[in-house]
Amino acid sequence: MNKRFGDRFWIGFGVGTAALLVGACLYWASPYAATWDEVDFSLALERYDVLAMQPHFPGYPYFVLGGMAVHAFIANPAKALSILNVLVLFSAAFPIVLLLARHMPRPAALWAALSVLSSSYVLLASARPMSDGAALGVLWWYMWAVERAHRQKTWKAQLLPAAFFSVLMGIRLSYAPFGAALLFLWHEDWNRHRRFGRVAASVLAAALFQLIWVAAAARTEGGLFSFFQLGWAFVHGHFSDWGGTAAASPLPFSERVQRFLIDNFLWTGIACQNAWLLAAYAAIGAIAWRAGRFRLPRALVVSALLYAVWALLAQNIEKPRHLLPLIHFTLFYVWGRFFASPRPWGAALAAAAVLLQAAVGIGQLREQVVTPPAVYQLADDLRDKRQPFVVYTWEETRVFDYLRVPFPHKEVLHFSFFLQDKENYRHAAIYMTNHVIEGFKAQGIDVSRHVRKVKTYRSSLLADPVYGTITLYEWVDGAVR
Repeated sequence: MNKRFGDRFWIGFGVGTAALLVGACLYWASPYAATWDEVDFSLALERYDVLAMQPHFPGYPYFVLGGMAVHAFIANPAKALSILNVLVLFSAAFPIVLLLARHMPRPAALWAALSVLSSSYVLLASARPMSDGAALGVLWWYMWAVERAHRQKTWKAQLLPAAFFSVLMGIRLSYAPFGAALLFLWHEDWNRHRRFGRVAASVLAAALFQLIWVAAAARTEGGLFSFFQLGWAFVHGHFSDWGGTAAASPLPFSERVQRFLIDNFLWTGIACQNAWLLAAYAAIGAIAWRAGRFRLPRALVVSALLYAVWALLAQNIEKPRHLLPLIHFTLFYVWGRFFASPRPWGAALAAAAVLLQAAVGIGQLREQVVTPPAVYQLADDLRDKRQPFVVYTWEETRVFDYLRVPFPHKEVLHFSFFLQDKENYRHAAIYMTNHVIEGFKAQGIDVSRHVRKVKTYRSSLLADPVYGTITLYEWVDGAVR
């Protein structure tokens, strides 16, 4: 009787905590489109046009379609996308509990799932108008479907993970390495039945599921050929210019690995740059390591390792949000081991960890909403300037366009263009952001002696590590050549 009461108490407490957490995330979901990609997605809710980068390639039609549905009730498109992310992310509570319930009692599975979903940094990164939160939620449904097909061992069971993988790709294409989990299913099917037709049918079904969203996106661009031409240009730029990949970044490989593991994954991803949370997970990790055995599904492990390599080499190292799946899977493993051996105080410790994570995460969510993004602050200040001026930026100009600012602004990537273009503004003040100056420096041109610092704008560096700090400079020496 006491055990039954205890289970009901912890289940009720867990459900109540989850409801409060979801409510807080919905309330503090970001209303700002503060980066180039966030503007892409927000504009897509008004007019879907991949060529105009509304959104950028490959179009992410499932994410945009979901955003349009929420946008029917939420006027702010950025807020609508942020809310969509929160809803889809927390829907993952069901597949996570189902995956864990085979190894532990339901109350323990519920608290383990809540411990994963309350990850502070994941909450912050997901409650923004990008596709990360929705993709992570669908990824858990996909992994559950893979394990379900693995247990049922029927051909029909393979259709559900193939369908979920199609939805995943239509939300976030960079999660493609997780497709390795389907290869595991097909390989097992081949070993069991040795029938080429069964495997070929599975592959064909998966391809047809993918074709649904690809064809829908391609139709808006005039057909598949035009769509793939656009895709080639996007991929080339990503890997050779602006994508922040290992091939395009000047960062030494050893330093890239250190930043990936220590800064992005451990300090930011797990601890949300909070010493108390880091210490708590050090203790929980030590307890979990000594606890009972808990094995992750092999397909999950292999696909996660492939994604880790992809994130290290082919994603922007300046953006820790690319590690969200690795953060969730790591916490899934830690809490799975923690609850693998029953202990009377396990739920209490998990509840304390959830409350700590929630407090840190909600505090960060509130901060990113209360303090407008640095680029918004910059736009507001420039609106108040009376004298004629022009401001040169990098990606900030995309946000200025979105905000429909009344002042002239231009994206400048090369110093030679700046020298030519500024001659058109001889009787106007010339401003530029720190990202322009840093870009010139990367080209071997130091303009620090020819600019004067005007003001620095700051917002959450956790929410936006690249444009969370913007410094405005004024060009004071027109004689430089």
